[in-house]
Amino acid sequence: MKDLQTLREEIDQLDEQLWEVIGRRADVVRQIGEWKSQHDEQIVQPERWQEVLQHCQAVAKKYQLDEALVKEVMETIHNESVRIQS
Repeated sequence: MKDLQTLREEIDQLDEQLWEVIGRRADVVRQIGEWKSQHDEQIVQPERWQEVLQHCQAVAKKYQLDEALVKEVMETIHNESVRIQS
């Protein structure tokens, strides 16, 4: 079994990767916002949002994560995505 310090270092590395992925996602969101602006599309598209939530719920089950937690995190990310595109 790993010692506590090693486990904490692993968590720190995973957190770094998590924020890197969220940052990359934000870059794609900016590109989507530009595309929507150029094509006169609405920022919020309820059908797409439902697709995202359904996908994330499936991922939650796959990794045995609490669906309510995943929904809450995704709602926060979605709100930030809307802000970025505005």
